[in-house]
Amino acid sequence: MARAGGLCELEAGFGRRCGRPAEHGDHFYPWSKGGSTSLQNFVAACARCNRAKRARIPSPGQQQRMERRRRDYLPPSSSFSVGERQPLP
Repeated sequence: MARAGGLCELEAGFGRRCGRPAEHGDHFYPWSKGGSTSLQNFVAACARCNRAKRARIPSPGQQQRMERRRRDYLPPSSSFSVGERQPLP
């Protein structure tokens, strides 16, 4: 949550960041679809965006836009990557 500045990181439309206060931690790549429980796969989300996203798998474009937005608020030494899947058995 601190990494996101306490604000929702998900899209509010037209590829821009929501910016409401973050109330939930969410798996960017859903856990139920093989997403890992890791900092790389964690996104801060407001209740509205978290409910709207549900267990949908984000598109490659959504992933790229999230990484691009993170460059605006994370220090240059941080990892901007988002989404991580668990290794398949």
